[in-house]
Amino acid sequence: MKTFYLTRHGQTDSNLSGILQGQSLDAPLNDMGIKQAKNIGEYLKIQDHLIDRIISSDLIRAYQTAQIIGEILGVGVETDVRLREMNYGSWEGNFLDELMKTPEGKIWKENPSKWQIENSETVKAVQDRMVNVVKDYLQRFDHPLIVSHGITISAFLLYVKHLSLDEIKEYVPQNTEIYIFSFKDGEFKEIN
Repeated sequence: MKTFYLTRHGQTDSNLSGILQGQSLDAPLNDMGIKQAKNIGEYLKIQDHLIDRIISSDLIRAYQTAQIIGEILGVGVETDVRLREMNYGSWEGNFLDELMKTPEGKIWKENPSKWQIENSETVKAVQDRMVNVVKDYLQRFDHPLIVSHGITISAFLLYVKHLSLDEIKEYVPQNTEIYIFSFKDGEFKEIN
């Protein structure tokens, strides 16, 4: 049986201000985000979790988080574009509160599984790429830590829990919230 860890990046100023970052707004960690990343690294070190590799989204907020954790644990970090946040197309860089007032915002609130705008991804596409990338890395490592993003992680959690993608907003993790999973016989199971 393999175990792996999944965490969201630390806080950014865009998180605080309610701006939708997606893939094109690549904000760095703020002071709180740096502190959160250090705290999660120290937590993992104290708990003596076996982590043999850290794989991160290539977006700066996730990569900074991964680097800080990696330095504390003495574990190498690599990046993978498949771990990026959802591509929200023209929504990126805008205030989420304002976007929710649009016709597309109504769809996002009521049926996110049906939401899509020009040049964006669907939540199903996000879920598929997340499940595939996790399985890929579990072929190479026994206990990886994966650093990704809110909706990306939520989509993966819904897959593991066998829940509808319309619940995606209900499972978005807090910054540096960590999940532990097992993987055996092709099945994921949350163990914390």
